[in-house]
Amino acid sequence: DNPAADATVAPPPSNHEFEIIVCHGNVIRYFFMRALQLPPEAWLRLCTFNCSLAYFTIRCTGGVSCRSLGDIGHLEPRLLTFSKHHSLNW
Repeated sequence: DNPAADATVAPPPSNHEFEIIVCHGNVIRYFFMRALQLPPEAWLRLCTFNCSLAYFTIRCTGGVSCRSLGDIGHLEPRLLTFSKHHSLNW
């Protein structure tokens, strides 16, 4: 039992898969509604900034959770845009 040797052993491969989809906010809002089994026409009630992030978890049982929708924490306030509006003042 050599602790130093154990530290060099690679961890077992993860069974998790990730897909990154880059698309228009309207498509993300539509996917959000469909994934959560909500009426798709309700996407019109949601607002997402340009370049915002959405994070969904789909479990092997088929259950879906939205971990975040419209996240803009990675952007500086001066870079925020929605439609033709800039920053949070709209």
